[in-house]
Amino acid sequence: MARRGTAKLGPFGRWWESQSDRHFQIIAYSTIISVSSLVWGFVFLFVLGGHSDPEVEHLVPWSWLAFVGGLILAFYAAPEFFVYWGQRQILEGILLLDSRPEILRRHKEAEDAADMLGKSYQARLMGLYKMHNVNIGKKYRVEPVSPSSLYDPTLHTEAEEVEIQSNSEKSWWYTSDSTLSNALPGLHVLRQQSVNRGLIAGSITATLLLTSNTLLGLFTSASGARDHTLDLTASIYEQARVYETSPHYDVISLLFIALFAGLLLSTRPRTGPSDEEE
Repeated sequence: MARRGTAKLGPFGRWWESQSDRHFQIIAYSTIISVSSLVWGFVFLFVLGGHSDPEVEHLVPWSWLAFVGGLILAFYAAPEFFVYWGQRQILEGILLLDSRPEILRRHKEAEDAADMLGKSYQARLMGLYKMHNVNIGKKYRVEPVSPSSLYDPTLHTEAEEVEIQSNSEKSWWYTSDSTLSNALPGLHVLRQQSVNRGLIAGSITATLLLTSNTLLGLFTSASGARDHTLDLTASIYEQARVYETSPHYDVISLLFIALFAGLLLSTRPRTGPSDEEE
């Protein structure tokens, strides 16, 4: 029956079925790309007035493509993303439990989420079952791993796991379990401490520079005073006047400040139920 059902699927359907363990990652990336394209198209066409500017008319078709394509893709991908995200949050909460009776009570809920999220989460659930000697529920054909980690191939002892988790979560600079790495579980590089530190340093630097440029000015005027702001919007459009007296606000600068500030916040250690109780 399963083979006949699979044979009736088209090329995309068969490919989608073959990627069952990566559905969440694919939908997450599709949502990010589609929303980014939608925002860019909207800002360029309707906020910056790019559709009526002859100097950038070569970008208008691409911006319309980004806007319409992003809108269509986001219409389908974004709702699915929130469904998967909800299941992931449920499972993450269960994986943090240290009460065997509570795990037994919620095992069906955890397994429904693990079925949707794929083998990496199934392995973590099996690790939780092994740690607490839970012998009921599904027996996934995966190697158990630590329930607190997506990338650790071995199951730590409980004492080691508590120590690793507490050390990584309490310090922003030393964490390898950031909010961003949990939002994009397929990008294992985000769980490297050096990469997270690079994102912290880069986003802080970019945010400070952009904010200083907007509020105080980083460029000198004819008088020699450092009191002029570079208007990034005017600079992108290659307009004759790109420097304004500080403080000066332009759309592109504000968007970049929001982007890098959001990136900085996403590098924070992930918080769980135990942190909230404290």
